[in-house]
Amino acid sequence: MNLLRLISWPYVRQHVLRTVLTTAGTVLGVTVFLGMNAANQNVLRAFSQTVDRIAGKTELQVSAGETGFPEDVLERVQSTPGVRVAVPVIEAVARTRLAGEGDLLVLGIDMTGDRSLRDYDLESAEDAVVDDPLVFLAQPDSIILSSQFSNRNAVGLGSRLALGTIEGDKPFTVRGVMTPGGLASAFGGNLAVMDIYAAQKMFGRGRKFDRVDLALKPGYTIATAEQQLGSLLGPGFQVEPPSGRGQQFEAMLAAYSMMVGISSLFALFIGMFIIYNSFAIAVTQRRSEIGILRALGATRRQIRWLFLGESAVTGLVGSLGGLAFGVLIARGIAASIGTLIADVYGVAQHADELSTSPGLLALALAIGIGTSIVAAAIPARNAARVDPVQALQKGKYQILSAGESRVRAILGGVLGAVSVICLSTGTSRPVFYAGYVLAIVVSLLISPLLSLALAKALRPLLKWLRPVEGALAADSLIQSPRRTSASVAALMLSLALVVAFAGMARASYESIIDWMESALNPELFVIPSQNIVMRTIRFPPTMAPELAAIPGVERVQMVRDARIIFRKTPVMIVAVDVKSIAETVRREPVAGDADDMYRRTAAGEGLMVSDNLAQLQGLKLGEVLEVPAPNGLIRLPIVGIVVDYSDQQGTILMDRSLFLR
Repeated sequence: MNLLRLISWPYVRQHVLRTVLTTAGTVLGVTVFLGMNAANQNVLRAFSQTVDRIAGKTELQVSAGETGFPEDVLERVQSTPGVRVAVPVIEAVARTRLAGEGDLLVLGIDMTGDRSLRDYDLESAEDAVVDDPLVFLAQPDSIILSSQFSNRNAVGLGSRLALGTIEGDKPFTVRGVMTPGGLASAFGGNLAVMDIYAAQKMFGRGRKFDRVDLALKPGYTIATAEQQLGSLLGPGFQVEPPSGRGQQFEAMLAAYSMMVGISSLFALFIGMFIIYNSFAIAVTQRRSEIGILRALGATRRQIRWLFLGESAVTGLVGSLGGLAFGVLIARGIAASIGTLIADVYGVAQHADELSTSPGLLALALAIGIGTSIVAAAIPARNAARVDPVQALQKGKYQILSAGESRVRAILGGVLGAVSVICLSTGTSRPVFYAGYVLAIVVSLLISPLLSLALAKALRPLLKWLRPVEGALAADSLIQSPRRTSASVAALMLSLALVVAFAGMARASYESIIDWMESALNPELFVIPSQNIVMRTIRFPPTMAPELAAIPGVERVQMVRDARIIFRKTPVMIVAVDVKSIAETVRREPVAGDADDMYRRTAAGEGLMVSDNLAQLQGLKLGEVLEVPAPNGLIRLPIVGIVVDYSDQQGTILMDRSLFLR
C-alpha cells in the first residue's frame, strides 16, 4: 500500500489522460458484457413471466408445434386418468390499425371450462354476458380486453374494435375489461380474449385447436401425467409444462445469444490490449524509478505486485464505471431483443422493469478486475525483471534475443500451419474455431518480429524524410519491439475482425438476396396478414381455386409454413407444390441431384432440408428423418440439401400433399 501511495499515485496524477484511457479499456469491456447479458436475461425472464401469466393454473400443455391438431384430441386428453380439467386454446395475432399500437395476441378459449385455469378479473363487464358462458358463446363478436389496452386507446365497455381476420377487418364488441395484473399484463396488455369457436372461424383454424391446457387431479404427478399422455398421443405431440415454451424460445434465440457472447468477448479483448499497451508504456517510462527501487532493496516480487496492484485498482474503478454504463444501455438493447419475440408470437415482448441480478453484477465486476490484472501481467513481469545496473540504459532490456526470436518464429510457423489446415479443411465448428484462435495466437507471437523487421526496413525512409525525428522514431520502435507489437497487434486484429465481419456480412447479404430472388420469385404475394412471417391466420381451402380463377393469373403456388419440434429444437416446416417449384425456382442443391431431389420430394418419397439445419443437426444426404406429426411419424430420407433462409434453426421442405396427409 505504501508503494501504491508513494509511487503509483504521483504517476497517476502526472498522467491523467493515460490513466483515463487505461480505465476506459475496462469500462468498455464491462459495459458491453453487462449491458448485453442483462438485457438478454431480462427479456427472457419477462417472456417466461408472460408465458406463466397466460398459462394461469395450467400444469401441462399439449401441442403439436404450430400445425394444430383435430378436435378429437381434446376428448382423448380429457379421458386420460389423472386429468382433472382440459380446455382447448387458440392463439392468434390480429392487427388493430390503432395509431401507435402493435398487434394484439388473441386468446381463444372455451368459456365453459377455462375459468378453472385462468382468472378473468373484470373491472367492468356486462355480467349477464361474461358470467354466463352460453350467452357469451351466443354472441361470437364478443371480446375481452385488458385495462391497459382499453385505457391507452379509449376503447371501453360496449365499444367496437376492428381486428384483422381471415374475412378482413371485422368489428368486435368489448364485453369486458380485465383488471391490471395477472393474465391482463401479458405482452404489456396487448392481449384479448374471445370464444374459441369464434376464433376458429375468424382465424381460419377449421376444426382444429392449437393446444390443450390441463390441470391434474390430486395425487397425480406431472411426470406421471406426461408419460401417460405421451404414450396415448404419440410422438407427434409435445406434452410439457408451460415453462417449456420459454425454453423453446431460448433455443430459437441461440444464434443471438452466441452473438451476445462474441460481442462481449471481443469488447473485453480490445480492452485488454488498451490496458496492456498503457502499462507497457508506463513500465518503459518508469524504468529509472524501478531501477532506483531495486537498488534500494525492493524485491522483484514487490515490483511485480506494485504494477498488479495498480491494474487491480484501475480495473475496480473501470468496472464500477462499466456497471453504471452497462445498466444504462441494457434497456435499449432489451428493446431490440424484445422485438425478436414478434417472430414467435407476432407481439413484441418488452421488459417492463429492468433489473440486474447480483450474480451478474458480481461476475461483471470480477471479469473487469480480472481482465485488467491479466492484461497487466506481462508488463508487471517485465518491470520485475529490470536489472538496476541496466535501468539507465534505454531500451536494452526490451530487445528480443536471437533465441527468443527463433522460438517465436518456429512456434508461430508450426501453429500457423495447423491454423491453415483447421480453417481450410475443418468440417466441424470446434475445428474451425480452434483454427481461428490459433490464427490469433500466431499473430500475437510474430507481431514483435514483424514490428521489429518493419521498423528496421522503414528507418532509412524515415531518416530521409525527417533526418532527426524520423531516425529517433524508428530507433524508439526498434528498441521497444514488445511495446510496439502491442499496438500493432491490437490494430491488426481489430482491422482483421472488421474485414472478416464485413466480408461475412456482404457474403451473407448477397446469398440471401440470391435466395430471395429465386425462391421468393412470384410477381405477387397473397398473405392473410400484413406480416409475411405471421402464421396464426390461415387461408380456407377454397383460396387457391378462387385465385386461379382470376383473369390474368397463370399460376398459383400454395405455401404453408409452421414451426414444429424436431429433435427438441423448433424448426420450420415449409410445405409447397414441389412440382410447381421445380418449374419456377430450380435451384441447384448443396448436396444431391436436382432432378432426383425434386422428383422424389414431389412424389412424397423424400424430404429436402436446409443447409443450416444439416449443419446444426449433423444431417447427411440419404439419412432417414423422423418428423413428428399429429397423425404419426413421417419417416423419409433426405433427398436434397438446399440453401434456405426461412428460419435460423433450419427448414424441412416437403410436398404440400404430404403435409396435408
